[in-house]
Amino acid sequence: MKNLSTLSKSIIMVLSIAGVSTAAIAVGQSTTTRTEVSEAVAAAQSKISLEQAIVIAKKTIKGDVVSADFDQNDHSAGGNYEVKTIANNTEYKVKIDANSGKVLSNKQEKLDKEDIAEYNAMKKSKTSLNQAIQKANQSVKGKVIEAGFDMDFGKPTYKIEIIKGTKVHKVVVDSLTGKIIRSQVEAADNDD
Repeated sequence: MKNLSTLSKSIIMVLSIAGVSTAAIAVGQSTTTRTEVSEAVAAAQSKISLEQAIVIAKKTIKGDVVSADFDQNDHSAGGNYEVKTIANNTEYKVKIDANSGKVLSNKQEKLDKEDIAEYNAMKKSKTSLNQAIQKANQSVKGKVIEAGFDMDFGKPTYKIEIIKGTKVHKVVVDSLTGKIIRSQVEAADNDD
């Protein structure tokens, strides 16, 4: 009887360990089967375009838009746009939900001398950010996920990223002439 009791305890213990192991495997599988979505897919699925996000940001902060970009939410299908606007030597970062168009946050910080110099260079541009986006999108018809002013090898430019299919097209537009300086294609991946 004593042996049977020890045997029963052993069987119960083995079954308990097996049950815990099965549960741990099931939990591990459920977290690894979570659907990961590439930035290209997340951006394509968003209901609000980058251009619409810029309009929303302009209504929130009156100023000059210097950049806007799509940020994916942790490899999921959702995301948001961050639009940077400058007014009175202050940079405003407006975060907008890419599906609802709702303003999620609005942060501000004073510009330093380097930022002011870059902003002044942008102000001398004959091409606006919206015009650069349109020019790039005429070249590559897709969904714009990033656009911003930048000094490219000492030359004032706008850099535009457009998703088309599974490719990211990076287009550089001369801000003085409005002409496309260069365009390159990269495969979109989960790390963007």
